[in-house]
Amino acid sequence: MKDIGYKTTKLKLSLPLNSTEETQKYYIDMLEGDARACHIEVLTSYYANWELLLYKDGKINPLSFASAPVMMNYYSQWIPKLKFKLKHLYRKKIKIDKPVLWCIDNYSTGGYYHWIAEILPRIWMAKEHLDSCLFAVPDYFLEKWPFVMDYFNLLGIKNLLILKNNESYFIDTIIMPTRAGETFFRQTEPLEKGVLWLKEESLKISDKKLGKRLYISRDKANYRKVLNEKEILPILEKFNFERVFLEDYSLADQISICSNAEVIIGIHGAGLTNLLFLNNHTKLIDIRPKKVYNMYNIFFTLSYHSTCSYYFVLCEYAPTPLETDKRIDDHSVVIDPEGFEVDLSKIFS
Repeated sequence: MKDIGYKTTKLKLSLPLNSTEETQKYYIDMLEGDARACHIEVLTSYYANWELLLYKDGKINPLSFASAPVMMNYYSQWIPKLKFKLKHLYRKKIKIDKPVLWCIDNYSTGGYYHWIAEILPRIWMAKEHLDSCLFAVPDYFLEKWPFVMDYFNLLGIKNLLILKNNESYFIDTIIMPTRAGETFFRQTEPLEKGVLWLKEESLKISDKKLGKRLYISRDKANYRKVLNEKEILPILEKFNFERVFLEDYSLADQISICSNAEVIIGIHGAGLTNLLFLNNHTKLIDIRPKKVYNMYNIFFTLSYHSTCSYYFVLCEYAPTPLETDKRIDDHSVVIDPEGFEVDLSKIFS
């Protein structure tokens, strides 16, 4: 097996190009951080399940988790521990003799952001094993997120181990590339080479183009919407932006559309992950709430791995959230039209 791994790496970022003394508070704590070490781990004679837990002799392997200390503490409590043991007891046991490639954890859900920013680097690290291994994926990933099959097809992933809720799997050999960095600070080579690989495969089958300036709308989403979007659409049109619903396109088309754009703008959401597919001399404009909250910096730190220039504009939380806005970072917003136009004028001046 090829020995591949990366040491802990310190990343240093610069403030956004349109940051001011007043607004630097949103980013000042995210200008430096460590991308944790990663490598390919080989596990033998392990059980695995639908919850993406890996365990042996009744003990869960910490590599099952993105944040091992937190989750290992959770599973040390008697109720979660009992549920875990009972599920294993009653599930049908399936023996898997073929090697299994394990690139997903219970933090990397089926969302588009996670498949590009977190799972793709791990797949790239284990690229040479794709033909010889089964790729483990829970069945609900394929049911809930149709783009995942597009993703597999583009990367040539054909051999799947589809994990089911009523089964536990005894696997002889697990090939596990560990997480390539943290949520905000990622290992550069696995991410950037993984993105280039997916982009090249997408552009082989799609040359889909829309406008050069794209507004990624979440109006069809269930949460985190711009509630007064109708008020800002005329302003976006004034700056030659075209509204696009990326969920209407195949994965290859989506990547092609974004790779042909010069500017993409949108509220904090998975669609902004496409900043990784932008080319040189392009812009990302991140519409983010005014709250100083680190989760809104995901795309700022992700832009470190792109050739695009990062800008931002601020908005307010909606006075009354939608019923589907469950978490603080899912809160819908409103945008002040007058201030929005001023901000865009400054960015394009």
